[in-house]
Amino acid sequence: MEKYNHSKIETFSDEVFFEIFDRLSPSDLYKTFYGLNIRFNTILNDSRMRFRDNLSSLNPKQFHSYVQNILPQIIDRLISFTFGTYDTDEYQQVNLFLNKYSIDLSLFKHLRTLVIIKMTIADVSIVQSALVHLIHLVNIRFSVDSNDVDTTSFVHIGNELLTGPKLKRVKMDMCARTTFEHITKLSSIEQLSIVWCQMQELTHLLQYSPCLSTLKATICGINDADLWTQTIRGSLNTKCSLRLNSLKLVIDSIRFDYLLLLLHELKQLRSLWLLLNHHEYMDAEKWENLFQTSLIQLDQLDLTIALTKPFLSVNTPGQLVMLSTPHIACTKFNSKFWFNRGWRAKLDEYDHCVRLTVSNHTVLI
Repeated sequence: MEKYNHSKIETFSDEVFFEIFDRLSPSDLYKTFYGLNIRFNTILNDSRMRFRDNLSSLNPKQFHSYVQNILPQIIDRLISFTFGTYDTDEYQQVNLFLNKYSIDLSLFKHLRTLVIIKMTIADVSIVQSALVHLIHLVNIRFSVDSNDVDTTSFVHIGNELLTGPKLKRVKMDMCARTTFEHITKLSSIEQLSIVWCQMQELTHLLQYSPCLSTLKATICGINDADLWTQTIRGSLNTKCSLRLNSLKLVIDSIRFDYLLLLLHELKQLRSLWLLLNHHEYMDAEKWENLFQTSLIQLDQLDLTIALTKPFLSVNTPGQLVMLSTPHIACTKFNSKFWFNRGWRAKLDEYDHCVRLTVSNHTVLI
């Protein structure tokens, strides 16, 4: 009868427990299994044990308990970690984490995925300085609290954030202008999302992103348009990898000709998604020239031009454009050239705006 004294679950190998525990949060694991017996204590403290955790739903009391009791036991074995709260009116979790408790992110030495929700602009430099030590990072997603941002706010990104040896995917929603002039080293990033930056900053970054295949960005304005125009031609063909084949841009306050200069440099594009907000982008002939001379490999297109009524003239400030203009543009976007590419145009008109969309029947971007 003695052979029945031991639970069958304890006959499982350590690897089986690693697989099971991998699906549970560290808090639940330590609350449930730690202290039951020596076997479970040994498994939970095994250097091979890896953890994933998300603190965004913890209330202040739970957060305090986690930082004091759980995190010190697993900090060097976490491979995925998320902290920060979406509702910043409750409490500033990122500020508590980085400043009150002074948790050193560089101690997360096996981390592969790091997500920080609603930090302040001042926190960005703290995070960047720690990232150089996280050599296993593959994914990064950061956002800045909009309450910490005004019209003069800047977020300066340097080599520390983008040049990790294994870093492949980065998403930055900074709610403020993001600058990249301090980037001087090549990165291995393949997928990048930015909100928001200026055109010359984006093109500077592209020159140091030879592995980039997918880019999503919100772009607003150009500081020195004349200098940018002189330097953009040919610069991306020689420095930017041909791997960039999927581009998604939200454009505000940038002339059509400047956007065309950028797109002419990205001849390898296969998928293009654009959200535009100016009447001059309705020039179907300019788009046709772009697709016939430069973007000849493009097959997936989603082009949306959204205008608020009344429409203002590009050439004569204060002069209204005829209401029929978007309808004429829609007709031109439905010519033989566009049909042969498999692209169709439609016009949706509302009380206060008009939206012209040109796209594939099914857009896969």
